[in-house]
This record gives sequence, C-alpha cells and structure tokens, in this order.
Amino acid sequence: MLLSCPNKGLRGARGRAGLIADRVLACDVADYVRFRAVCRSWRRCSADPRAHGGLDWRFHPRRWVMLREELAVPDRRSFLNTSTGDCVQVDISELRDHLLLAVTPEGLLVLVHKPQRATVRLLNPLTRHLTELPPLTTLLPPEDHDKLSENNVYFDGQFKAWGSGIANDDSTVVLCFNKLRMIGMAKPGDDSWNLLEYRGDGMTTAPLMFAGRFYCVNLSGVMVLELGADQPPQLKVVAKLSMLVSPILDSMHLVDNCGELMLVHRRCGRRLTAGYKSGRLYDAYRVHFDTRTLVPVKSLGGGAGRTVFMGLYCSLSVSLEVFPSGSISADTIYLSFDFRERILLKDGAYHLADGGVELPCSLVPWPHTLIDCLSLSNTVKQR
Repeated sequence: MLLSCPNKGLRGARGRAGLIADRVLACDVADYVRFRAVCRSWRRCSADPRAHGGLDWRFHPRRWVMLREELAVPDRRSFLNTSTGDCVQVDISELRDHLLLAVTPEGLLVLVHKPQRATVRLLNPLTRHLTELPPLTTLLPPEDHDKLSENNVYFDGQFKAWGSGIANDDSTVVLCFNKLRMIGMAKPGDDSWNLLEYRGDGMTTAPLMFAGRFYCVNLSGVMVLELGADQPPQLKVVAKLSMLVSPILDSMHLVDNCGELMLVHRRCGRRLTAGYKSGRLYDAYRVHFDTRTLVPVKSLGGGAGRTVFMGLYCSLSVSLEVFPSGSISADTIYLSFDFRERILLKDGAYHLADGGVELPCSLVPWPHTLIDCLSLSNTVKQR
C-alpha cells in the first residue's frame, strides 16, 4: 500500500520509503543525504535538497560544526555533530577557489570567490547547494573597493563575517562585517545589499545570529537588528548593561546556549584561585527579554550539564551527554587559541561556579585532546 508523505514540501515522495525519508530529514540532514545515496528508487521518492532554495531550513546542517585541522587536505573538512558525536569528512571543492569568511548558525559556509573577492556565496557543505548573493562591491562605497584587492593583506581580518546568518523570514541573508561596523541584508536574486552601518564601541568581537535575529553589544546594551517592511533596518536595545565595561580592555561575547541567549563579559581583573593568579575574569549572564535585563548565572543548565567553547569571534555550547564521561567539565568556559591569555597567562578554562582556572592542554593550535579539538574549531586566524 502506498503512503502519502505528510510533509507538504515533499509531496512528490510516495510509499513507505518516502515516509521514512521525511522522518529521517526531520532528525538530521546528513542521514537524509545517506538515505538518498542508497539507490535510485529512494532518491525518486524523496526531495532533492538542491532542487529547493538554499535558505530552506529543512536541509540546513544546524547541528554540525566544522572542525579545523592544521594538516587537513586543502579542500577536505571534518564535521562534528554536537548532538550525537558523529564525525564525517566532506570534500569541498569550492575551497580551492573561494575564501571562507564565516560559518553561519545554520551550518552554511559564507564564501567569497578568490580572484575578484567580490562574489559572495552560501554553501551547504552536506547537500552541496550553492546560493548566489549580491557582490561585495554593492555593499562598499566605490572608494573602498580597493579593500577587495588581492594586494590587501588585511582582507582576512577586515572581512571576517562571523555573526552572519539567515533572518527569521527564511528569505533574507544578514551579512555582518563587524570589523568594518557594517551589516548587509539581501535575498537570493537581489542585485545589491541593503547597508546598515552601526556603532560597536569595539566591545563585541562576537556578534551573533540568534533565532533568526542579529544581536551585538555596545555601551547602550545588547542590541537587536529590527527588520520591518515599512521601516528601514535599525538596531534597538533589548537589555541594558548592568556592569561597568571598558571598551578598550574588555570584550563581549554572545552565545546561543541551547536556545537561550547568553552574554559573556571578558574583563580585566585579578583573582587568586588555588594558588593560580590570572588577569582575566569571565562573567556569564542570561539575556532576559521580558524584563530587558541581564541575569548573572553560575550554571549553563542542561540535564547532564553544558559547557561553552568560546572563541574571540564565535562560540559553541555543547551538552556533556554527547561526549565521553570526564572528557569535558560542566559549567565551564573553554578558551580558543586566539585568546592571548591562553598563551600569556596559561588560561585554558574558567569554571563559572567557583572562578577556578584550568591550565590549557596545549599552547599551540594542535588538537591533542577533545577539548583542544573543539577549542580549535572556534579559533579564527588573525592578521
């Protein structure tokens, strides 16, 4: 007996195989790709991801994190599923002639074509769907087009695009260049980007797309990008800062902690814990949207406990239940290799509950342990 697929977007799927395909896709897109690779008949009864728009959320590898390996084949990358612990290797031929600007929360790669450094594309590394976006020349004023030149040795630093992602209308791409203090908004097929320049006060090295909305931090507080059909895009305050902040010495890091927006205030200070002295403190807060306040926290929650791997430009929150017992600690902030204190002050991890500090497993960017591997995935090369 043939069974119709309950998912309206997959009406072409028929039979039990189509029903199974729908359920597999609801769980994980990587398993769905494997399912379609089994045989031709299974491919016929399931939707081809590349036949749908690149912004179709059903096919996004949200749970997959791209790992960084110093000795990896140039166009091959490993991806870790933070929900199951599975790891796969993927050949990405686009890396031969594209530069990687960032990875979005949806698991998509933000790429720019090398020769002109103007053509922007979104790549789904698991389904291989490539989405064309407007060129960077429509985002920058003509006098700044020389920044796209191959002769610009600061290109990698200026055009880091962490904080980019897909807006909650599922049709708009938000492209963030935090170093340049500019946000571009466009839909696939648009000829140009809609530009918003903003004030950052130098504090937010890690803006974030959270639940389809762009967030950053300045002295006014935690800001959200409002996109309305009848008004120009603008940043509005969602929570005021309740602490003293030094725009020069401190930095603010926004984290998606399993669907909860958190702020980590990395600040200067002196502490003495277990005979270990350091010059950095890491205060964690939960953004309370109803009261528009920041609530201090000493725990990251989760049944089995959670931990955060924090990088200078991006962060990752994971559950302990996925990984071997004892391999990582709960309620802990592990620092990536792009923080100076990891080398200068020997800060490897910070325990929120008591302010204790762990020495790093290694000082050089080499994945000796699981902690190093996940810390390295959040490390962005600096220039």
